[in-house]
Amino acid sequence: MEEEKTKLTTKELLKVMLWTFKLYFKMSPSKTIILILTSIIGRLRSLMYSALMAKVIDELVRVSLTENKDIKELYTYIMILLLYYIFVEGLIDNLYNYSSRGLRLIDRSELERLMYRKLHSLGIQNLEDPETVNLIQRCQTWIYDTFSLLNDFVIFLSNIINTAIAGAVIISFFPLMIPVLLVLTIIKFIPSSHFMKKDFHWQIDNTEGKRKASYSSYNLTNAASMQEISIVGAFNYFDKKYSDFYNWFNAGILKINKDREFANFFLNIIDSITSLAGYVIIFSNFLIGKITIGTVSFQMRALDTFSNSAQEILSSILYMNEYAIKMNDLVTLFEMKPRFEDGAIKLPRLTEPPQIEFINVSFKYPNSDKFIFKNLDLKIASGEKVALVGHNGAGKTTIVKLLSRIYKVTDGEIRINGININDLSIDDYYKNLGVLFQDFNFYPHLTVKENIYAGKTAKEIDEKDIITASKNADAHDFVQEYENKYDQIMTEKLKGGIRPSSGQQQKIAISRFFYRNAPLAVFDEPTAAIDAVSEYKIFNKIYGFFTKKTVIIISHRFSTVRNADRIIVLEKGKIVEEGTHRELVQKEDGKYKSAYDLQAEGYQS
Repeated sequence: MEEEKTKLTTKELLKVMLWTFKLYFKMSPSKTIILILTSIIGRLRSLMYSALMAKVIDELVRVSLTENKDIKELYTYIMILLLYYIFVEGLIDNLYNYSSRGLRLIDRSELERLMYRKLHSLGIQNLEDPETVNLIQRCQTWIYDTFSLLNDFVIFLSNIINTAIAGAVIISFFPLMIPVLLVLTIIKFIPSSHFMKKDFHWQIDNTEGKRKASYSSYNLTNAASMQEISIVGAFNYFDKKYSDFYNWFNAGILKINKDREFANFFLNIIDSITSLAGYVIIFSNFLIGKITIGTVSFQMRALDTFSNSAQEILSSILYMNEYAIKMNDLVTLFEMKPRFEDGAIKLPRLTEPPQIEFINVSFKYPNSDKFIFKNLDLKIASGEKVALVGHNGAGKTTIVKLLSRIYKVTDGEIRINGININDLSIDDYYKNLGVLFQDFNFYPHLTVKENIYAGKTAKEIDEKDIITASKNADAHDFVQEYENKYDQIMTEKLKGGIRPSSGQQQKIAISRFFYRNAPLAVFDEPTAAIDAVSEYKIFNKIYGFFTKKTVIIISHRFSTVRNADRIIVLEKGKIVEEGTHRELVQKEDGKYKSAYDLQAEGYQS
């Protein structure tokens, strides 16, 4: 695995900063600009207030030493202070809080939306790569740190201005203090940088460990997995896997923090001694009458401001680098392209079912040296209904994934109506494809109607077709028993919702497939949670409803596949038999006949 970066180049840092600024400026230009301006002004408040108070103190001293006690000029300073409190201490804070909270509120939804839209565009083939999954995991953890990077950059700019002004004040009474403070700042920064890097890399290096721990946490909070875990008594096992990791992980973080604070204790002593030396110079200048008591106050504040701001500048650089490394992952993810480019050939909605050809196809999964297929040839005629059977691992679902363009063939080609599938615009191709996987999608936060409509959202909802699709999937009768019928929410975790059985969920998913009504229909073990009677009814509907479709069915149940126009038997990625059900059961010692007889015997026993 590629080693994680510990530092970005200036060009990379600027690129990440620009990306972050554009991100927030696009979300809200006005709030982003207000945030920057108010943050800069807010950082200058300490010096501004000290300068005003120095004038007030000197005026008070002057008045106290005069006999007539004329305080008219003091009123002017009081009015300036009032305006300062209203606009600098008050309004600036209000505007900063408004812009900061507003951007944080907006980015919670916008960043999540950006993420899922990007992952959608990458395609499933990217999302099954381990290194990409680790990258995504980090990005999902860190994406909300984008605001921290923007904020740190603004603080960095503010502190540069603050340090320059404070430095100019210090030069006026003790120029040699500037290099002393700068050297001390660098000395304090070195261990701080060291421990921040250790903390950061402890987090990075254990990304996969945190992912594994989160799986255990998910299993202990997910209702479906909790059922089995409770019954088999595995709660403590998963709890231990989670707690063991975080006990070890948190101990590492605490060790880094302890070492950091130990070092800071001694460095702060040196810092305090240096500041006191500066105070001595200021006090000496006052005692010899060189400066006023107000100037003493202002110079002391300038000394502290310079030291603190210089330290914050270096810390901001470090923080920005650490955050930017995280954001660089985000930039990398958002610049990532799908594993293979989209095709340019437009494919209209087909009025006739497509013809499919696998020509000399070889395929192995990414990061694997094992070929699932080698030189596979398969032709499915327009409107033909083909069933794929075979043991687990024979390659049935892989054919579906290749046909769905989830993966690209290693060698050879797949043709749809004579056109290489990779040359077709994927969106146009998908308009003609319907796939129902064994691990079907069900959307519990939606109604029954919305679950079905999700199969073809490009057109306005057709309630008549919704009901027809539901009847074809043997779902209409139980839907009518729901209190809200087709408007029923499908989870008990939402108000007015219910908890449907897994069989009902699968029938609603099949309804969605019927509603899609695609010219190329693929069923990959779609009835695993459905009883045999319902399955028989559904597949009778499938064979009848999809009369003018090209249909591919994968199933282990021979009652499902026996009515197919052609049955293809796969074994270790090769076609070993093909024919109708009648032809295959007549083959003595045939693979299909042997499996059919075993299944039939099981039903009879």
